[in-house]
Amino acid sequence: MKYPFATTGVALLALMLSAQPLVHAQSSAGDPATTGTPAPRPFEELDANADGAITKDEAAADPALVQVFGTLDKDADGRLTPDEYADYVPLTGG
Repeated sequence: MKYPFATTGVALLALMLSAQPLVHAQSSAGDPATTGTPAPRPFEELDANADGAITKDEAAADPALVQVFGTLDKDADGRLTPDEYADYVPLTGG
């Protein structure tokens, strides 16, 4: 076997080429018509009781937000402030 990495290189090239549409899809992130992912909801809409923070219960209205809630909640108080929620918007492409 002269070129042990030849098949690995071909597989890597195929993977890179197949990823091209994904890169394009990411560039239009936040557009529900293009990505199928809904844009993030406004903070005020999720803060149902208008107390200035989003609780885990309020976040349940956005399943994607629930997935990253713990990461966004920097002070681990179980609530997202507007500043903490602002970090979510770039994650969703909005």
